[in-house]
Amino acid sequence: MQPFSLFSLGGVLLVSVEEDIDDAGIRELLARVSSRVSREAISGVIVDLHHFEVLDSHLARQLQALARVLHLLQARMVVVGLCVPVVMTLLDFGITLPEMEFALDVEQALVRLHESGPQASGPDAGELS
Repeated sequence: MQPFSLFSLGGVLLVSVEEDIDDAGIRELLARVSSRVSREAISGVIVDLHHFEVLDSHLARQLQALARVLHLLQARMVVVGLCVPVVMTLLDFGITLPEMEFALDVEQALVRLHESGPQASGPDAGELS
């Protein structure tokens, strides 16, 4: 079974990631998402991490890389579903995610993407507090 799923929501791509994703799965995820964004009229990508109880620095760097690629492709990325222990761990280890935006859930991410337009950065962009 694939460790992630892609769902099209009009001009937004929803990516649901399973916690058991490995390095090969991360590479495939990055390739498939960037390919779809470059081929289709996708202005935003929502990455749902609600399955995660732990988010390591390697996956955080890979998500940062995806955010940079999407920025170059004129698309925004919003991460949703981070639980409090994951956020606390990221803060404890000093892991910052400056190029990413965050929302509590998919609904709020959709509102953020539709209100702000492409490549907007709000006060919450990249802040985990």
